[in-house]
Formats: sequence, structure tokens, C-alpha cells
Amino acid sequence: MISLKKLLQRSTQSTSFIPEIDGLRFFAIITVVFFHLNTAYSRQIGMDDLAISVMGGKDNIWAPAWWIIRLDLGVKVFFAISGFVLALPFLKYYLQLGKKVAIGDYFYRRLTRLEPPFVVTLLFFSLVHYVVFDTSIGELQPHFWAGLVYAHVLLFGAPSPINPVTWSLETEAQFYMLVPAFFALLFAIRNVYIRYVFLLLVFLASIWFRSITFNVYPHVSSTILAYFSNFLMGILFAWFFLLNRSFFESKKIGWDILGVASVFLLFLVYKPQNNFLNNVWFNMATLGLFLAAFKGRLFNRFFSWTPVYLIGGMCYTIYLLHYAFFHLIVKFTGGWSLGINYFTDFLLQALVVIPVILGISVLFYVLIEKPCMDKNWPQKLIAFLSSKSKIKGA
Repeated sequence: MISLKKLLQRSTQSTSFIPEIDGLRFFAIITVVFFHLNTAYSRQIGMDDLAISVMGGKDNIWAPAWWIIRLDLGVKVFFAISGFVLALPFLKYYLQLGKKVAIGDYFYRRLTRLEPPFVVTLLFFSLVHYVVFDTSIGELQPHFWAGLVYAHVLLFGAPSPINPVTWSLETEAQFYMLVPAFFALLFAIRNVYIRYVFLLLVFLASIWFRSITFNVYPHVSSTILAYFSNFLMGILFAWFFLLNRSFFESKKIGWDILGVASVFLLFLVYKPQNNFLNNVWFNMATLGLFLAAFKGRLFNRFFSWTPVYLIGGMCYTIYLLHYAFFHLIVKFTGGWSLGINYFTDFLLQALVVIPVILGISVLFYVLIEKPCMDKNWPQKLIAFLSSKSKIKGA
């Protein structure tokens, strides 16, 4: 019988599986999950923004609300993780540590790995809007096609009503497209010091662009131009990781202290999001979190813990499904209350709803996402269908 670990562990084309990265994915997805559960639950019981005030207000650091309204910071941690993962093969080549990346294969893998789960959920949630919410096909079509080509925010200036969380996947898609050209340009600069100056200018320019567009120019405020600084943190960490592998062999408690400080700093400087210095410090804290996940004795043990990295490995599925299903499930659980206060009722919802979402995600992950991790799945599917048709024709 296949073990649960083998069933859920991600299939990778690389022989070097890095559990800490999936552990960091866990941190990113769990923060976003709690953030969106609060959104769904508070709306269901008619409290919405009022929930923030009854949890102590958004300006009191000792209040639950102060932390909850910042939990969407996990999306920006996702961006840094993507920067790390996509940078590795290109950096290996340019640093003469690996073979050249075949650009055709690179885009083919992005297409065959990420598109099927995305398209399946887009179709499913479009059908839900049509059947359950009685949204007309004419109203759905422009949002569907814009979402399908990762251009909804660019065209409409707002996330897709079909599945709002996909706004960040549009930013990710822009990054995927940019990566090969970015590294070609970066390493075309022969002078090392000019290369570093270029990286610094790109970093600062991205933060500046975000500070002047945030909530002002919605069509471009969520583009790669505004969030490239977050991806760049992952790129820089991948660079350091490749050149200093021996550095990461030892684990020390001092790095755990950095990890705790980094997590606190992530929350502390996350808002206001259009503040230039806040974004600089947020990116520094992201690097600190990455370092602690790899170097801290306790942090590394946690981020490398099997349940943590297994759930983190399913983050793409969980991210695609959680928001819509939260809004569905709380229609049935929203009336449940401990009779103490909003926060305890919110925790009750978390204990009930999140395991349900996890169960749904496991099914989708095993049946839809994980098979797409095999780069040869299109050929295998064609061969399978061909063999079936031959049997029927015999």
C-alpha cells in the first residue's frame, strides 16, 4: 500500500529536493488561508470590517485584528519562493554550475505543470457562477477569457470575480515570462560591481513603482513591476545558496533568533503597503526568514518537518481552491458560536473549515495537480487514449 508521504510528496524533475522551500510554502499558504477565512466568515455573519474593531482594532499590536489583517503577507513570501525556484537553473548555468536552460523546455514545463490545475478550477468556478449564482454567460465570458490569459487585472483593474486570488498568479506568470531575459541581461554585464548596482537599482525602482501605484493605478499596481523586489529576494538567496552550500550544513540557535525577529518584522512593516521604507524592510525580513529556515536549529527542524513540507508542497492546489470553498462552507458553519467573542468563534471556524479545505485539496492535488508534475504526462495521456481507441476498434 502506498504511504501517505509518497502519495502527497511533490514529484520533481530535479534530484535535489529542498524540503525547506516547501516548508516556506507552508508558511506562505497558512497565513493566506487564515486571512481569507476571516474574510469569508466575517462577511457571512454580516460583520465584515466590524470584525476588526471587535478584535481590538487594527492599530493595537496586542490585538488579534492587528495580526489577522496582515496575514496576506504570505503572497509576497510566495513571490520570493518563486524567485528562488526559477532562479536556480539559470544561476547554475551562468555561474558555471550546471547546463544551459533550454528555453523551449522551460516554457513547456510552465505550461504543462501549472496550466491544467488553473484551467480546471477556472472552468469549475465559472460553472458555479453560472449554475449557482445565476450569472449569465455573457457576463462571465470577458472575465473568463481575461483570466485564462493571466490579464484580468491589467484589463479590468481588479481581481477576477470568478476566483479573486488568481490576481497573484497573473503576477507570477509575468515573472515566468521575464526570467530568461532578466538573467541574460544581468549576466551580459561583465563588470561585477556594475551588475550589483544594476540589481540595486532594479530593487529600488520596483519598490518605488509600487509605492506610487498602490491603490492609485489598479491596472498596473499588481504587475511584476510593482512586486519584482519580492521575487528578487528569492533570486538573491538562490545565488547565495548555490555559492555557499557548506555554509548551510550547520544549524545554530542564533539563526532561530533571527527567524523570530524576521517573522515579527514581516508583520510590523507590512502596512502601510505603499510605504517605501516598509517595503525595503519587508524584503530584508524575507531574507531573514529564508536564512532561519535553512540555518536555524528549531526553524530548520520545523520547516523540514514532513507534515509541514507536505502541506507546503500542495500550496498551489490549496491556493486555487481555498477562497471559493471558504465562502461556500461558512454558509453552513457560520452560525456556529461558542458565545464568547468573535475571535474564539473565528478559531472555531478554523478548526472546522480548514481541515475540510485540506481534504478537498488533497483529492484535487492527487488527481489533478500531481500528475502534471510528470513532464511527460501529455505524451503518456496521448499514448493511453490511443491504446484505448485501438482496443475499441479491434
